[in-house]
Amino acid sequence: MAPTNHKVRRLAGATFLLLLASLSPASVAAHAELETAMPANGSTVEAPFNGPIRLEFSEELADGSGAELRDEVGGGIATATVDGPGAAMEFELSAPLGPGDYEIAWTGIAVDGHVERGTVAFTVKAPPTPEPTPSPTPTPEPSESIAPATQSPEPTPSTSPSPTPAPGDASGSADAVIPIIVALLVVALGAGYLLSRRGRSTP
Repeated sequence: MAPTNHKVRRLAGATFLLLLASLSPASVAAHAELETAMPANGSTVEAPFNGPIRLEFSEELADGSGAELRDEVGGGIATATVDGPGAAMEFELSAPLGPGDYEIAWTGIAVDGHVERGTVAFTVKAPPTPEPTPSPTPTPEPSESIAPATQSPEPTPSTSPSPTPAPGDASGSADAVIPIIVALLVVALGAGYLLSRRGRSTP
């Protein structure tokens, strides 16, 4: 029975050592997974967008890691690489991004050579058009109340009394008649005288 127990102990010890080795950090494969993206995947930012555009990973990245920023038709706009030890990649834009859909295709290589790939998509939208500010409506100044024009009654034609002749006018008429009567009398007397003389001279 003793040899059997010895074999059991040796097997148990080997299993324990193997378990410890499997739990050792050095034996765990490193994965450079994406932890944070700016802008976030599926987010919307306002144009013109100057950044930042940054990717942060869970592990240190090895040489060969990189990312490419593409527009909505797949054209490359900018690239980001890892220079030396680091766990992040950041883009430097030569010009602000205009409205449209964009995608970042990244490749993360861990120090143990494990490769991870993925994409981050975001949208740049045009800023809202400001609404025109309504101009204030001028308040009408109170106008002076103008009384309606009252029609003046038409003048009633009045019957003017005939002018009464002045007393002086009557005397003037009488003075004008008297010479006429005198002249007529003179003519009549002259005619009578001539007739009488003719009668006397007739045999």
